[in-house]
Amino acid sequence: MPTLRPFILVALLLVNGCAALGPRVQGEADAVSWKATDLRLELRPGAGGNRWFYTFNLVVRETRGTGVTFNEIVTTIYQPGLGPWTGTYQGNWRLDPHAGFRLPLQSTISCLSTTPNCLGTNVPIPLWRITLSGKDDTNRAVKSVIDLSLPADPPPSMDTTAQSVPPISLR
Repeated sequence: MPTLRPFILVALLLVNGCAALGPRVQGEADAVSWKATDLRLELRPGAGGNRWFYTFNLVVRETRGTGVTFNEIVTTIYQPGLGPWTGTYQGNWRLDPHAGFRLPLQSTISCLSTTPNCLGTNVPIPLWRITLSGKDDTNRAVKSVIDLSLPADPPPSMDTTAQSVPPISLR
C-alpha cells in the first residue's frame, strides 16, 4: 500500500494543474475583484481572409473600502502562434470605495480563409494580463495583476451588470 501514495499524490497534482488550464473569467487581485462579462467571438470576413474579433468587458471593483486611483494600465495579449502584444496607458482612473468601472477590451486575429485553425471555435483564443498600478487613499501603492483565460466558444451572456458600471477608456 505505501507504493500507492506517491501515485495518488501525482494524480491529485495533475488534476489540479489541468483544472488551472481552463477558462478563468473572474477573481481577485490586490485591492480589486474582477469579472469578464459580455464575451463575444465574431467573424468578419474580408477580401484578404477572415478576421475574428474577441470582445468583452472587464468589470473591476474596489474591495477594501479605500478608494484607489490608478495611473497606469498595462494590457498584454498572448495569442497562440504569435508574439505577445503590450499596450501601456497613462491616465487617471478613479475607483471610489466599493465602486467599479468597466474596461471594454478586444483582440483581433487575421488569417487566410484557408487556414484550418482559424475556422469556428478553433480560433486561437488569447490570454490576457492586465496590470493596474496606482495608489489608494492612504497613499499605499496598489498593483493589481489580472490574468484572464477566456473560453474558446463563449456562451451568450446573461449577465447585464456590466452595462450599469461606468466604462473607462484607454485612449
